[in-house]
Amino acid sequence: MKRVIVFAVTAFFCVSAWAQDFPVRPLRLVTIFAPGSASDVHARFIAQKLTEQLGQTVIVDNKPGAGGLVATRDVIRSQPLGYSMLYTTPEVVGNVFAYKDPQYKLDDLALVGPFAVGCYAMIIHTSVPAKTIAEFVTYAKAHPGKLNYGSLGASSGSTINAERFKQVAGLDMVMIPFKGGDPVATALLAGDIQVYFATLYTARIRMRNAQIRGLALTSEHRIKSVAELPTFKELGYPTVSLVYWSAVFAPAAAGRPIQLRLQDAMSKFTALPETREVLAKQDIETWSGTLDQFSTFIRAEGASLAADYKRLNIPLLD
Repeated sequence: MKRVIVFAVTAFFCVSAWAQDFPVRPLRLVTIFAPGSASDVHARFIAQKLTEQLGQTVIVDNKPGAGGLVATRDVIRSQPLGYSMLYTTPEVVGNVFAYKDPQYKLDDLALVGPFAVGCYAMIIHTSVPAKTIAEFVTYAKAHPGKLNYGSLGASSGSTINAERFKQVAGLDMVMIPFKGGDPVATALLAGDIQVYFATLYTARIRMRNAQIRGLALTSEHRIKSVAELPTFKELGYPTVSLVYWSAVFAPAAAGRPIQLRLQDAMSKFTALPETREVLAKQDIETWSGTLDQFSTFIRAEGASLAADYKRLNIPLLD
């Protein structure tokens, strides 16, 4: 028994000492986004700041595919533990419920820190003669099954928001899947799809084209940069309120000491005015609460999404 106790104590101090020296080699920040996207720019900003905080180079590794599953599985299975992190968005939660066998659960990931929080905007092609949500609902009901909305996957905000809106407004719209933001933007401009729930930053870029019109936001309150757009909540659709967020995770198996080291590095640069300025340019903010509050928030989002997949009859993916 004494040998077991001595071994356990020795192992604890070895792990603690190793964690104090961590990191001793370059790290990866694996992202679910393709190179050149707006979110990829964020990933590179995070990597630069973590490099400064950790004293080791953090390399961005783009692994788009399967709505974030490719990158998530890669990080969870990575070795050595703690040297690969995941930069992702709500899909990491949604995939747990969107796939029949996602091959991971939320407990396999440990939160390093939230980066950005924002909202989605519903934009439409102007071939739909609607300038308000009320006019859109009237038109859609008069043309059941004739309107298409763009989807970036079953776990994406583009799908969840559209399906929530369909359900509460009693609409019949057809989901058209796309493999990325550029193809869906091309289809929207061409009028091949008429509806798309995009992040507000993306929506504002698309709305520069006269053929694209914004109708409403999923935020709690109106946003200064698009003050003319109402929120779904104020229009009587409070469930159309999916929050856009991005965060960094590490494998839970890396252990608490390494998690704390990474969390400390993340929190130091996200608190800087420079970070807030970078995000403000894209109509998003830093998380104002604690890590525990963010963890509680995303788990609540998970419970809500789990209910959505049952209530809205969204087909699970293989």
